[in-house]
Amino acid sequence: MRSRILREYCPHHMGSLARRTCRRCGRTPIGERLVDGHCLRCRALALVDGFDDALAGHARRVTMLAIQVADELRLAGTVRRDVELGGLLHDIGKLTIPAAILAKAGPLDEGETELMRTHVTEGERLAEGLAELPASVPAVVRSSHERWDGDGYPDRLHGEAIPLAARIVSCADAFDAMTSSRSYRPALGTELALDVIRQEAGRQFDPGVAAAFVVTVGRWRLELEAEPMASAFDSTLRRLRRAPARSL
Repeated sequence: MRSRILREYCPHHMGSLARRTCRRCGRTPIGERLVDGHCLRCRALALVDGFDDALAGHARRVTMLAIQVADELRLAGTVRRDVELGGLLHDIGKLTIPAAILAKAGPLDEGETELMRTHVTEGERLAEGLAELPASVPAVVRSSHERWDGDGYPDRLHGEAIPLAARIVSCADAFDAMTSSRSYRPALGTELALDVIRQEAGRQFDPGVAAAFVVTVGRWRLELEAEPMASAFDSTLRRLRRAPARSL
């Protein structure tokens, strides 16, 4: 299953046009209307493809991790769908943030921080413009920086008032941010990042989600310790593309 998930988020592993199927992935989604010949997931991926390389890679990695955590929690149906689409779109609002702020080599000042925080509400607005997108998905984008203890933004939601899909995306987002190099700091090691996840369980993160996340990342331990997170997944994707697809 994990191999299939990784292949689906590889930008070079999309199927060809098939009659009455999505032009990009070749699937016939159940209970979903194609828009301009494309399924909802592929239209979300098309938006991600328009991001710069760093942001697009981050969105894909967060989605890969978040879906595997959802599977560890045995989630299905609309919640798993919201994890997938919310993961892909969670940072779409950063398209409205000045590049100078996104790339700033150092802490943001108070005004810059407030502007940066608008990316979740702007992301919600942009996501709402995607045809046929369920209303629960923009809500995931909006809530992706809420905290379990109620000290997040923009609405200071607390505990289970935060959509479950957003709690999962938030944990995956934080881990990928910690284990990827930024303009103002090097990447953290996998174990240190997992320690942060464990310590923040019950504060920043839903404790159940954090526990499932640690288990999920544990399955990738050798890959993640071999090289930084951002390149580990890229390397894995290349390897999977060369290997025969495994049956589910």
